[in-house]
Amino acid sequence: MDGLLIAERLALLSRLVPSGRGAWRFPDDRSVQLRLHSGAVVTVSAHHDDPRLEVLVDGGDAPRGDDGAGRAASRPRTPFQAQLAARATGDLVAVEQRALDRVVRLSFGEGTGFVPEKPIDLIVELTGRNANLILVDEAGTIVGTQRTVHAGQNRHREVRAGVRYEYPPPYVKLDPRGAGEDVLRRTLAGRPLRDVRSVIDGVGPQLYRVVVALARSRDDSAPLEGDDLDRAVAALQEVVARPSAALDAVTGLRRSEVASDARGGGRADAATASLARRLAKRRQVAAKRVADAHMAIAAANDAQSIREEADLLLASVGSFLPDGDVVELVGFDGERVRLTIDPALDAAGNAAQRYARARRREARAENARQRLPELDGDLQAVEEKVAALAGADEATLGSIERWLDEVEPRGVEPQDRHAAKQRPKLPGVRFVDPRGYEVLVGRSAKENEAITFKVAKSRDVWLHVQGYQGSHVIVRSQGREVPFDTVLFAARLAAGYSKAKQSDSVPVDYTQRKNVWRVKGGAPGAVHMAHQKTVYVTPSRDGSDSGAPG
Repeated sequence: MDGLLIAERLALLSRLVPSGRGAWRFPDDRSVQLRLHSGAVVTVSAHHDDPRLEVLVDGGDAPRGDDGAGRAASRPRTPFQAQLAARATGDLVAVEQRALDRVVRLSFGEGTGFVPEKPIDLIVELTGRNANLILVDEAGTIVGTQRTVHAGQNRHREVRAGVRYEYPPPYVKLDPRGAGEDVLRRTLAGRPLRDVRSVIDGVGPQLYRVVVALARSRDDSAPLEGDDLDRAVAALQEVVARPSAALDAVTGLRRSEVASDARGGGRADAATASLARRLAKRRQVAAKRVADAHMAIAAANDAQSIREEADLLLASVGSFLPDGDVVELVGFDGERVRLTIDPALDAAGNAAQRYARARRREARAENARQRLPELDGDLQAVEEKVAALAGADEATLGSIERWLDEVEPRGVEPQDRHAAKQRPKLPGVRFVDPRGYEVLVGRSAKENEAITFKVAKSRDVWLHVQGYQGSHVIVRSQGREVPFDTVLFAARLAAGYSKAKQSDSVPVDYTQRKNVWRVKGGAPGAVHMAHQKTVYVTPSRDGSDSGAPG
C-alpha cells in the first residue's frame, strides 16, 4: 500500500482519536480489526501480497470476518493475536506515520481491570513481502511479532522479542505534500517518468500507475520536458491532493485489478467495479445537491432588488405603458429604468409576480441553509466510502454495498434491447436515466399534449422550465417514488429543450402529473399546475450530464 494512501487513511483516523474501543477481532491469521466507540472500524492486514490499512469511519454493520455465527472472528487465530488481545486493552490514544513511510504506529493507553495493562504500541509495517505486525512497550522493546526476523535474514535490523525496535531504513525522497509546483518541476525535469517512485516519497506501484495514466505518458523512459513535464507535474499534484480519488478516477475503483496487476496478474473484480459505479453516481448526486443548495442561497441575494422592482411597478400604475414585454419607468432616484414584464398582466399583476418570486427565492434559500449541513455530511460520507473501497476486502465490500442499499435503493433496471424493440412508439424523445427510469420530452405542442394527457400516469413526475416556452417532460414512475437525482436528470432535459437552453442556471418546476390540467380554451399544450417545486439546473439536450437517450 502506497505511503500517500496510508496518510489519507490516517488523516481520517486521527480525527477520531483518542477513542474508546471494542474488542479485537481477527478475520484471518494475518489481519486484525478494531471497532472504535465513534463507530469507526480499523482493519489492518499484513498479508505479504496485499498489505493494507483501512478506516471505515461509519462502520455500521462492519465486516467481522467471522464464520457466519459471529464466533470465530473474535477468537485469536495465532499466538501473536492472542498476545495482542491480552496486551493492547486500553483506548486508542494516538496514531503516527513517519514522513510517508509505509509504517504506522497505533498507540494504546493503559488498560482497565484488576491488574491494568501498561500502555503499548502496535507497529504496522505495510512493506510488501516484508509486511509485519509488532508489539512494542513503553521502553521501545519488542514484546511480540507476527513474523520474526533474525540477524541472518536481515543485516540491517532484527525483529524479535527482547530487542529494541528500529524503524526500517528510511528513503531519501522528496515529500510532495509540502512541495510547490516549482519544486516538483525541478525534481522531475530531465528525468524519465519511471523515476517518480525513486525520487518522490509516498508513490508506490498503485499511485505510479495513476500518475502515468493522468500524465498520458506513452514512454515512461523518455526524459521529461516541455508539455510532458507539465502533464507529469499536474498529474503528481492531483495524486498528492486526493490519492484515493485519483486512483478511483483512473481505475474505476477496481481495487483487485490494480493490486493484481502490480503483482503481474490482471483479474478484474466485478463486485468492486459495480460498487465503484454506484459510488460514483452517488458522489455526483451528492455534489450536485450541495452545489444546488449554494446556488439557491446565492439566488436569494437578488430578492431585495426584485422587491424594489415590484415596488416601482406598484408606484407606476398610472404611467405603466408597456412596449411588448418591456416597460420603461422613472425610478425612485429619478433615473429611467427598463423592466422585462409579462405583457398579459398589468402593473399590479407584474408586481405581484415579482413579490412571489422574491418570496420563493428566500424560502428556497432558507430551506437550503437548513439542509446544507446534512447535504455536506452526505457528500463526506460518500467520500469516505470511496476511500474505503480502494484496497477493500470482501467483507468491507459487503458493508459498503449494504450502506448503498440503505441510502439509495436500486431503481428500475433498464429494459433489455429486445424488449426495447417491441416497445410501442411513444411521442417525443425518449431518454433512460442511470437508474433505468424512462424520461419523455415533447418537441412540439402536439407532442407536449400527447405526452402529458395521453401517456403520463397520475403519479408520473411532470416538468417544465419556469418562465420560458419549452417542452413538457415526464418521468414514468411505474408507481414508484422517483429519486431526486432522476428529477435532476429530467430537469436538465426540460431546460435544454426550452428557450432557456443557453442559460447557465435555469429554474425548472416539477410536480406529479395529477396536479397538471389543461387551460380551458387554450392552445394545445397550454396547462396550469399546482403543488410544484423548483430546481435550478444546467441545460442538457443529450443527457450527457448523467445519461443518454434511449
